[in-house]
Amino acid sequence: MLIERLKLRGTLREIVANMGWLLALRVVRTLFALFVMVWVARYLGAGRFGVFQYALAFVGLFSPLAILGLQQILVRDIVRSPEARDEILGTAFVLRLAGGIVCALVVIAVIAAVRAQDQQVRTATIVFSLSLLLQPFDSIEMYFSSLVRSKYTVIARTIALVVSNLLRIAAILTASGVLTFIWIAVIDAAVGSAGLVAMYRHLGLRLGVWRFSMRRARHLLGQSWTLILSGALAIIYFKIDQVMLGQMSGDVEVGIYSTAVRLSEVWYFLPAAVTASVFPALVRSRDQGIGVYRLRLQQLCDALALMAFAVAVPVTFVARPLMLLLYGREFEAAGPILALHIWAGLFVFLKTALHQWLLNESRLQFLFITNGIGAAINVGINLLLIPRYGGMGAAVATVISYACASHLSCIFYRPAWGMGWMMTKALAAPVRVPIALLRRRGEGT
Repeated sequence: MLIERLKLRGTLREIVANMGWLLALRVVRTLFALFVMVWVARYLGAGRFGVFQYALAFVGLFSPLAILGLQQILVRDIVRSPEARDEILGTAFVLRLAGGIVCALVVIAVIAAVRAQDQQVRTATIVFSLSLLLQPFDSIEMYFSSLVRSKYTVIARTIALVVSNLLRIAAILTASGVLTFIWIAVIDAAVGSAGLVAMYRHLGLRLGVWRFSMRRARHLLGQSWTLILSGALAIIYFKIDQVMLGQMSGDVEVGIYSTAVRLSEVWYFLPAAVTASVFPALVRSRDQGIGVYRLRLQQLCDALALMAFAVAVPVTFVARPLMLLLYGREFEAAGPILALHIWAGLFVFLKTALHQWLLNESRLQFLFITNGIGAAINVGINLLLIPRYGGMGAAVATVISYACASHLSCIFYRPAWGMGWMMTKALAAPVRVPIALLRRRGEGT
């Protein structure tokens, strides 16, 4: 019993330390990147900043073809079979490189068709598509996650952050155009990849021993095909709003809306950091009994919901003055959009818990259903509301579609009813958790 307790404490220390590194990275990235991006937005103005954001969102729509849904699968497989590390990473690298090439070619073809008369948007989008060819190196990040050693990722990403944002500041001071900022975004991805490789080699490991296995490739693709499809649908309901705004309302509206979205989504690193650190332990807790497993899942849902409320409530009340303070009068209309859009984060946070459960239970096919529901609702509401309400209509569509994709969709899948109930309880966490703590304190006295 004592040995098991010591092991548990050791695991918790690893999780907390790993989470600390991830949070440290995100806090630094958030503050530094927010300062610089606010400066970039004010310098470019709503129109040119809208072109910049449109290019990023458009390429993002096709990124699942490059990622191939392998992130969490790599973590899971390396945790279960550490001796197969070189084969897993080598196979994933080749698959994602092929996916990145195909994705970039698709982006070039589609943008040439949908923005045939806009040379600036086409060029910006094509240049940013080059970043897709660097995503295979992100497999190294998954390896660090499997070891619960995200400090190496922190170091690599922080170096990239500093380099890219210094370049952005230089671009502002030299009165550069939109295309320069797109190239800097590509450089950011390149430096980040180089940093991951350097950290991997720092551990005494070599990429040269990675090997491709057709058997492993079939296994990974067999596990990930639902994640690829669900990832594509998820990206649609995450990014389609900015693309549709650009097509239906113009680049200025995209620029205004995207400033609100950036502040709203800047908090999304919190669930990613928590679940990335907790996932290996969650995988192991399943072997300790269904009671322990369900308790850990409920604790995860509660923690994520409490973090979301802690962000959404204050931002709702300060959204308008915050936008005026940061971006100025030109972006004042983004205030009400932010006050509404911030509540989508509650369902984004809970969706990460659902994702971990589906992955651990090998029920990933349900992600296709949830993301399909979210994508269809988002596109449909956007078509109805954007022509009349612009960015505010897109924000309404975002909140409704996120709620349906993460929470309400569990109604349609009986095995997910338990997780749906956990998420429902988590929505009451700001009341339920304090009451539970007071009861425990009372019982202790």
